[in-house]
Amino acid sequence: MAGITQTNWVSSTVNGHLVLKCNLTQVSTALYDNFTLKTPKELDPTKSWILVVNTSAAATGDGAGLPVDMWAGYDDDFALADSSGTDVSVTSGFEVAGSIMDDIHSEKLASRIDPTYAGTRIQAASDTAGHINLGTAPYYAVNMDDAGELGAVTTYIVITQ
Repeated sequence: MAGITQTNWVSSTVNGHLVLKCNLTQVSTALYDNFTLKTPKELDPTKSWILVVNTSAAATGDGAGLPVDMWAGYDDDFALADSSGTDVSVTSGFEVAGSIMDDIHSEKLASRIDPTYAGTRIQAASDTAGHINLGTAPYYAVNMDDAGELGAVTTYIVITQ
């Protein structure tokens, strides 16, 4: 996609756990969203997983927080795309949770995604790990969603299961 360089998810096994890694490089500051490709089929949505996200530097031009939204896909053609510079469009999917992390450019944040969690949603923030039930879907995508233009930075995303 123009403005974002998205790497494919790279999977490995570390100490018996699935580890998925993806990097996003923001190459244009005219965008308000920075998002991953869909997660690979190796991620089992019926089991809990941990999502870790952070950036290489301040990711917003205005210094505001950079929240993380989660999207889910229900078909193999699921994808997010830049629709206007200020919003994303989706094929075969929907947003399942907004702002699961409050500000990933100030520090590395983590959320536990648990399909059996029935408690109150906990937003990941400074010194607070997040906890959320996204429901189960064949695919997910991670979206960094700013109210202003994003800076030219790299975003690092890791999923462990």
